Amino acid sequence: MNPEPIDELACSQAFARLFSRLDQFDYLGVARQFTHDGVWHRQGAVLQGREAIVLALQARPSHLFVQHILHEVSCELVVPGHLKGFAYMTVFRKESAIPIIPPQPIRPADMLISWDVDFGQENGAWLIRELRNTPLYR
Repeated sequence: MNPEPIDELACSQAFARLFSRLDQFDYLGVARQFTHDGVWHRQGAVLQGREAIVLALQARPSHLFVQHILHEVSCELVVPGHLKGFAYMTVFRKESAIPIIPPQPIRPADMLISWDVDFGQENGAWLIRELRNTPLYR
């Protein structure tokens, strides 16, 4: 079933905001893209709830320069109030002992990932209920 265009847009934007906030080290902003009890299967851990997500992200290196480029996002309606989404992501990553200042020299991407996401509505907003990925290339 095809979702209403406004619902598909809202879900795509929540997905994009998550990675934009992540790249900006705005971990509370990342967590707010999830429902209160949302689940993120991340790097072998299952993070459930906004507090767990923020806590796990705070362990990231402070001098990490990452760009998550989300593309080919699609959503489909499962039942009213529940959308499933899929996307690919290209990741460029650089870690350093000192702050990294862009622009950086271009190089091949570090990863290509596929994402599966369940969206639900909470307080009238489309948010992520569950998020998982599959690394395709490293």
